[in-house]
Amino acid sequence: PASVTLQPGQRLTISCQVSYSTGSYYTAWIRQPAGKGLEWIGMKHGTGDSYYKESLKNKFSIDAQSSSKTVTLNGQNVQPEDSAVYYCARYDHSDTNKLHGSTKTTNVNKLSALTVQPGQSLTISCQVSYSLDSYATFWIRQAAGKTLEWIGAARTGYTTSYNNMMKNKFSITLQDSSKTVTLNGQNMQHEDSGVYYCARASQ
Repeated sequence: PASVTLQPGQRLTISCQVSYSTGSYYTAWIRQPAGKGLEWIGMKHGTGDSYYKESLKNKFSIDAQSSSKTVTLNGQNVQPEDSAVYYCARYDHSDTNKLHGSTKTTNVNKLSALTVQPGQSLTISCQVSYSLDSYATFWIRQAAGKTLEWIGAARTGYTTSYNNMMKNKFSITLQDSSKTVTLNGQNMQHEDSGVYYCARASQ
């Protein structure tokens, strides 16, 4: 729905119909309050596995219906501070521990504008304040008029994971000495236009 208006204390229900089998992928819910960064709520697999941000696990739950390919976010006792744009997003990585750690967003950086021509390569660097072996950093993007897309996540000492649909276009490199996480893209096209974010996991 375009918008939902609730009174404080009421329940929230938002459904997201997807094109893929909910038993093959995790579906995550993320929200962005006005003027604030992205906040990961949790994710659910059609087999029943689910993970939630610690501070939100008593407020939200996620249901996945395989037959209707619908993933529903349920919230209870919503308050004014829960006002936000809510997004659902598909995650392709099968390693739940790495995925869970790399999507609990606390710090989000929105990068300045960069223009490339079709067919050219893209390089965006994000300098962070934390040690790259202590936290995972992931890249996401939002094309105009579209929902968030997860690109991938990287952490020193761990295998880098990518959205299966983007793994041949993007790669992520880490420079521990300069605390820099770089997103590299090749053969960029008009449909790759969007706002790109780097984000730190909360653990």
